[in-house]
Amino acid sequence: MAWAPRIYDLTRPMNHDTLVALAGKLAVGDGPVKDLEFSWLRSWEQGDNGAQCQWTLNDHFGTHVDAPSHIVRGAPSVDQVDLGRLFGEAVVIDCSFARGRGLTADDLDQTKPEVRHDDIVLVYSAEQAGTFDEYLVNQTYVTPSGAQWFVEKGIRAVGVEPFGFEHVYDGICVRECYRPEVEDPWPAHRICLAAGIYIIEGLTNLEPLVGRRVRFAGLPLRMPNSSGSPVRAIAWDDASE
Repeated sequence: MAWAPRIYDLTRPMNHDTLVALAGKLAVGDGPVKDLEFSWLRSWEQGDNGAQCQWTLNDHFGTHVDAPSHIVRGAPSVDQVDLGRLFGEAVVIDCSFARGRGLTADDLDQTKPEVRHDDIVLVYSAEQAGTFDEYLVNQTYVTPSGAQWFVEKGIRAVGVEPFGFEHVYDGICVRECYRPEVEDPWPAHRICLAAGIYIIEGLTNLEPLVGRRVRFAGLPLRMPNSSGSPVRAIAWDDASE
């Protein structure tokens, strides 16, 4: 096997530190974002002849993909997604000039390199988690016009660094979007997911790849009826380039 590309791991560890880094005070105490539970069923330290553990976690924990059913009623769940839309050629666009606010269609028009039809787009926004309040209030997010821009480009998937594609604190704590009477609670999600554009959230280590075209894969677990799944997101250089 002569093929030995350099692998860039874009996945955050699945632990409490990741949850706090991404969700801040929403993950503390009785916050709406729940922590990972991890326990040993068997371990070498306990005198067992092997090791086995159990996880209990949210399907949107850490670096994860949103299935269309997350926002769109009756849409495919994560076990029904088209895996071909979650690996292939990706472009890493630099949106750090808009860090801390909503990304609009006009913002995306300014980015380099060019986004092509069927691309996977990875959005670098230079997120810097400070205090919980600073990060949550100043999160970079995608506006409905930005989401429509992705649809018009005909991309396959879009990945972002923050915990949410849209403004998480505003949606959960200010607009209380999960109350049933709230209409169109997450419009940017809806625009992309209804068009079959999958959303990957919680990416990391994008900085070395800014402005480049790479190969990408971020595949979910085959969990029936789930609205999302953690992924192991990686990128690598195309040996033919």
